[in-house]
Amino acid sequence: MWLALAFSVNAGEPLVQEKTLPDGLTELRVVSDAGKDLAVYKVDLKTRHEPATNRTGNIKEWENWRYGGFFCFNDNQFNGEEFSKNKDAKLFNPSRLDIAGWAKTMKNAGMKYAVLTTRHTSGFLLWDSATTEFDVGNSPGKADVAGEFVKECRKAGIAPAFYYCLWGGKDWMPHPNARALILAQLNELATRHDEISYFWIDMLQWAPGNLSPQEIYDAIKNAQPNAVVILNQGMQAGQTIPFFPTDVLNGEQVVPLSGGHQPIRTVNGKQYYLPFEFEPVSQGTWFTYETSKPIEPKVLFDLIKRAYDRGSANVLLALAADHTGSMRSGDVRQLEELGRLLRKAGLLEIPKAAFFQARSLALGKPAKASGVWENNVSQLGAAMAFDGDPGTRWGGPGNSRSGWLEVDLGNEVSVSTAVIQEGWDRTRKFSVQYKVGDEWKNAAEGTTIGDELELDFAPVKAQVFRLHITEAADVPTIWEFQLYAK
Repeated sequence: MWLALAFSVNAGEPLVQEKTLPDGLTELRVVSDAGKDLAVYKVDLKTRHEPATNRTGNIKEWENWRYGGFFCFNDNQFNGEEFSKNKDAKLFNPSRLDIAGWAKTMKNAGMKYAVLTTRHTSGFLLWDSATTEFDVGNSPGKADVAGEFVKECRKAGIAPAFYYCLWGGKDWMPHPNARALILAQLNELATRHDEISYFWIDMLQWAPGNLSPQEIYDAIKNAQPNAVVILNQGMQAGQTIPFFPTDVLNGEQVVPLSGGHQPIRTVNGKQYYLPFEFEPVSQGTWFTYETSKPIEPKVLFDLIKRAYDRGSANVLLALAADHTGSMRSGDVRQLEELGRLLRKAGLLEIPKAAFFQARSLALGKPAKASGVWENNVSQLGAAMAFDGDPGTRWGGPGNSRSGWLEVDLGNEVSVSTAVIQEGWDRTRKFSVQYKVGDEWKNAAEGTTIGDELELDFAPVKAQVFRLHITEAADVPTIWEFQLYAK
């Protein structure tokens, strides 16, 4: 039975029909508005895949890239909007398209991989697709930007990769046939350029409800079995995994937590190895506009170093050409200087061993709390705040506006740093305390905590510590409370 037949599409736009074949493969037939077959794709959605369980194979190779360029170029440069809703293919008209220059700049900057925004928020495609008229094939220049990008990156010794923005669901430019359209376009990207090692998939929250993250992941993996696939987890520090499966966790402009990224993560009862990628921007915006200004190289260097120090395996720096299709001279100089700083510091060298963050002195130690939400100790008990998993948490008792978490380190230990991760910004006054005899003394105190707070204080030696929240706007909820000696 064919799907996606019972609606009209824009005049001139092809229709993508989906059908499950007897062998279990999915057939995607692209039909013109006149009823002519334009393309037929067979996509394997029945063979399931899952992320790596250890640091081997393509994940290790991906980590060894260390530094890449997130090349943000689409119709955004031509209407000055980060979230473009353009629908005119003729708007995309670079007068001096210099893709070889892009690759040269990235190579000189020390980048080993490059991700191109082949489809951003408007849906404009940087390749000539059978699925739509809204692509470079119908723009004034008709250049195959994606194909040239792959060719020039390979000539420069850079691994080419593709970004693809999902949309079509109810929250962004709804499309009645988004599922079939997305699957067909991803298949074109994954089958036209030999081996592509990395696919960067964005905005799962905009995807149609009948297309699952697993299907997106499998569609790419079955076409490109050696590829690393990331489903963008958004602007966070890798503490949660809203979209799975994914081979990589990440932070858009957010570095890992101060305790270091935890790559071994448990999802649905199974452990996976999920390294971290940090994505800063070189100009304060993702795309280049007339008002965009390059950030000082030393400022970017300090930010990137912090990400590496906290266990980010890779850094993917956003950069771009302007509307002409060429990179501005000031942006080129910025990237070259940044590359020099990174090389001088040895940050682009492959680490001799995997990153191991400092181990919390409180990790897994006996814990107790002032109370637990609905007495659900197995899921919200005190131990959840000391398990090293930022996806589990302690929740205080219902209607409480204060509470405490206590941990016994087993023997007296010198502690000088506390890292607290809180849910929903509820705390208004708190203290980190240590026990001397029967008396609690303050090591540090404060007001709000937020997503993550790192507190350094004069070293104190004790066996029992606690986080004492004395005022909160709602029931206290703590993801992690960890202690370190520095």
